[in-house]
Amino acid sequence: MKYDLTKKPTRGAQRTLTAFSTTMYQLLSQKAFEQISVNEICELSNFPRATFYNYFDDKYDLVNYCWYILTQEIHLDDVKKITPDLNLTPKQALSIFFDRVYQLFTTHSQLLTNILKNNSLNSPMVLNFTDFVRANMREIIYNCLDFSAVPVPLDLIADHYSNTVLLVLEWTFVRRADVTLAEAHQYLEYLLKY
Repeated sequence: MKYDLTKKPTRGAQRTLTAFSTTMYQLLSQKAFEQISVNEICELSNFPRATFYNYFDDKYDLVNYCWYILTQEIHLDDVKKITPDLNLTPKQALSIFFDRVYQLFTTHSQLLTNILKNNSLNSPMVLNFTDFVRANMREIIYNCLDFSAVPVPLDLIADHYSNTVLLVLEWTFVRRADVTLAEAHQYLEYLLKY
């Protein structure tokens, strides 16, 4: 992304970023990601293309920013600050992450439903989102948990945990919308055998 997210945005920059991300969410609720153009985003946001390209490389960059905004809602940076010396078990650290993502999906269930009406689970946009979640999950596993005594490569553990979390979230929110948080935890616990 062209805009530096590590610094506090000005009011004008925040207004511009919010307009573009809100428009992207709105368009994703109406049509497939592949059908969305930068021109359409700019028209609906009331900003010229030049402004769009001051902030983003392309619409993929904007959708990544949208995922970033969602992680701000669940305070993912707080989860990433968990360190091995806090002596959390993998179950505890994973539960913190899972609970926050579950709450995010619950809060935005209508948006999620609308997006999935227009974008299949195999679509580039949904795959982009799952890759984003998987990358964040892997970072948490690498930085927060101590698996030094386990005779399995850390990459394999990270893949296993992140894929299982995504599987339970997909099952909970895409395939069966009536799964409670407690039930989702049971599924996760059983699948990971902690």
